[in-house]
Amino acid sequence: MKTISNDGLNSETQPMVHIIRQSAPALLQRVQQGLEKFQLIHAPHPTWPLPHSHVVSQYNSRRPLRISILDSSFNPPTLAHLALANSPRSEGLSISEEANHADPPFYDAKLLLLSVKNVDKSLKPGDATYQQRLEMMSLLTLAIQPDVDATSSSSPISDIFIPERANVAIGITDEPTFVGKANTLIDFLKTRLSSSNAPVQVSVPQDIELTFLVGMDTLERLFAPRYYTSEEAMMSSLRKFFSQPPAGDNSRIVCARRVVEAPTSSELQALSFAKEFVDSGRIAIIDLKVTRVPTARQPCDVLAVFQVRSMIVRGASGLQMISRNILSSTASTKRQSNVLILPSSQAFFYNPT
Repeated sequence: MKTISNDGLNSETQPMVHIIRQSAPALLQRVQQGLEKFQLIHAPHPTWPLPHSHVVSQYNSRRPLRISILDSSFNPPTLAHLALANSPRSEGLSISEEANHADPPFYDAKLLLLSVKNVDKSLKPGDATYQQRLEMMSLLTLAIQPDVDATSSSSPISDIFIPERANVAIGITDEPTFVGKANTLIDFLKTRLSSSNAPVQVSVPQDIELTFLVGMDTLERLFAPRYYTSEEAMMSSLRKFFSQPPAGDNSRIVCARRVVEAPTSSELQALSFAKEFVDSGRIAIIDLKVTRVPTARQPCDVLAVFQVRSMIVRGASGLQMISRNILSSTASTKRQSNVLILPSSQAFFYNPT
């Protein structure tokens, strides 16, 4: 039987959130003080990013280890974040790339990456704290699916949402640029893999492929010359970022297409600079599928935060049932720790039915 604690967490979500509440402050401080460029806040098992020993059947160490990275401010996690995290790797491959794959083209691991230093963003009054965002990110992992054949009709939904299969970790970084993030993550991952006590049936791969999952606004910043010493320096830096090893960082970008009637001037400029990498298959522009999210744990709906906010204003009873995650059973619009009242139009929440 599932129980709800005084802080609104049920018996499934309590362990992860409580661990993050205890461990994250010190790790966050190390990053903010410049002592570390990256810290791993949560991993689903000790040998991440390698697959769990229970689910290694489709792993092939002769190719690069493929990791998707959802890098965001998570203020708060939204339906778009979830849709990006669940987008299959095959959507970002060209037809020729997919045809040339001898093995299934899926991600081996996933990382939710909170950037505590952004070239364009800083904390504003009323924003969620980084600690609150990490707690929300931990809840978001519960709805992230593995990028294998787990969503096919042959795989029961109870298997899709086993955390070991999704293989999702949470990290923080103070690197403001994608080039810096790629270098930092590759160094961290290679060190972690070299010291990993991997299962006997798993070989450590020689190379790593990072795929950053972003929105169009992030792609615009990536290809904005104002963030580099010159346009030539930008293109040189990004060619290394997208190039395969040993000369390059072996990174890719999957960008969600913005749903508007016409592209903005900054979007057109970014796509013009990005054309070289789109043509080479290192950047893919995809359409997101933002839908209702079923889980094996409990059927749910995802509510927009304005809907929940209106329920708070109306003084709806039993408000703890709006979210089985962070929401306190005592609804107070003065509680800044209550993630439901943070500014956003599409926050990620469960409504158990």
